[in-house]
Amino acid sequence: MARSEHYTCVIGRDDDGRIATIELRVEDLEGRTREIRVNGNHAGHIANALHEVLRDGGIRGGQWSSNTPLDLKPALGMHAELLLRAVKPLRRIDRITTIAEGIAEMSREEASYWHAQTRRRHGLKALRILIDGGVRR
Repeated sequence: MARSEHYTCVIGRDDDGRIATIELRVEDLEGRTREIRVNGNHAGHIANALHEVLRDGGIRGGQWSSNTPLDLKPALGMHAELLLRAVKPLRRIDRITTIAEGIAEMSREEASYWHAQTRRRHGLKALRILIDGGVRR
C-alpha cells in the first residue's frame, strides 16, 4: 500500500454555533506536521466554500457540524489545504470570498495541480491572480 500524507480538519465553533476557527493539520511522509488555521471573521467567510469542497468529497452535514476532527482523504485534504493557504494572508473580505469560491469550484485534479504549484515561489500569488485577476480596488 502506498503511503500518503494524512489530513485532519477541525472546525471550531463559538457558543452560538457559528464557525470560529478552521484548522487543517497535515502529517507528511517524513512524519513532520504542518498546520494552517483561519480564525474569527475570516473563518466564517470561507466556511461555505470549504463546506462545498468537503461535501463534494463525501463529508456529510452531520460530520461537518460535529466537533469531531474530520479525517480527509489525501486529494480532499490537498484541496482544503489549498483553500486555506490561499486566503490566510488576505485582509479584504471580497478577495477572501472570491478566491475561496474559485478554489471550491476547482476539480480535484486542478486543485492537486495548484497545491503542488503553491510550493514554488510565487505560486499562491499566481493562483490568486488567476482567480480574481489581481484586481486591487
